[in-house]
Amino acid sequence: MNKRAIARLMHQRVEGLKQSGGYFFREEFEHVLRGILFEYMPRGVHLWHFRFPLFDFFGENLLYSNRLAVDGFIAKDELSEEAIVDRVFSQPELFEALRPGPPTSLQHFLHFLEGSEAMLNPHAHLVYASGLVLALEDARAKDVLSAILPRLSTRDTENCRKLQASLQQGAEAAIALLDDVRQKNLMSFGLRK
Repeated sequence: MNKRAIARLMHQRVEGLKQSGGYFFREEFEHVLRGILFEYMPRGVHLWHFRFPLFDFFGENLLYSNRLAVDGFIAKDELSEEAIVDRVFSQPELFEALRPGPPTSLQHFLHFLEGSEAMLNPHAHLVYASGLVLALEDARAKDVLSAILPRLSTRDTENCRKLQASLQQGAEAAIALLDDVRQKNLMSFGLRK
């Protein structure tokens, strides 16, 4: 399984494709990266439809992503590189993730989160509140932050308090804090925007 050959074939199939390691996503994005992840393992590769909000304090993670259950694992030497890429594009969920068009909007991502299993994780509530701040829904963001604070991990508690304190200074301060988070995440994906 040649990672470089797979990457080359992916770039040939999709104009304007960006790559960071095994992540492939459209070059048009605002607050959310969305695309495909090839999770390489010694036995083969898992295929993911990944979503990553650039305003997530934690950094790169797959909390908002879905590993494909059907045809989502390809064993080493099971398929040629071309057949692997063909499998990716035969999966409607993955094909849609790389389809040209407008980027995933903040509102669309927040709506996705509201109905997602990710919301079983308290960290996702911190991300949801951060998204509400960016959507200029400060009152709702404050309510979510207050409600989740007792359930958060130590690291998330620290970030929650930072966001609460910046909201006390005004929406601009909170948005500036989240923009710093965004810049760090962009750098971790090798992007500058």
